[in-house]
Amino acid sequence: MRTLSVFSLTVLLLSATGNVATAQETLPSFGQTLEGTWIAQVAAPGGDFLPFGLGTFTSDGSYIGTTNDPTQSTHHGVWFRTGNRKFALSTMFFRRDANGVYIGMTRTRIAITLAEDLKSYEATVERINMDTTGKQLEVIYGIRGRSVRMSLETQRFPPVEATTP
Repeated sequence: MRTLSVFSLTVLLLSATGNVATAQETLPSFGQTLEGTWIAQVAAPGGDFLPFGLGTFTSDGSYIGTTNDPTQSTHHGVWFRTGNRKFALSTMFFRRDANGVYIGMTRTRIAITLAEDLKSYEATVERINMDTTGKQLEVIYGIRGRSVRMSLETQRFPPVEATTP
């Protein structure tokens, strides 16, 4: 009588069900990263896009962003590629009132779709506002974002090199 190895039995069973275990589905990866600095605009639910800030995605999955809103601290977060031109970003920042007094913190959950040209993205945002103890006060849905990749600009009129007499 023949005995089957555990591996052979597993392959046989998976083949019979049509679920052959193969390498993970390959997604295109060339240029599919958010690494770098982005210029962002944000639209409140039902609102128009307004200039918002700058965000930098690092190669280790970290994120840091600044905003033009004086009631928000620097945004810190993490990001991860979830699929073909799809990314998830989670951030956290502190909120202050108009007098600069700490009033709580905010977490965001952001779904990003990178454009085919890899130079811009569209995003949907959920914002979770918390009080000073971390207790959830509200969740705001329907926030939209869009960003363009910041590009290097060179001087239009570079300095003229001095000549030696």
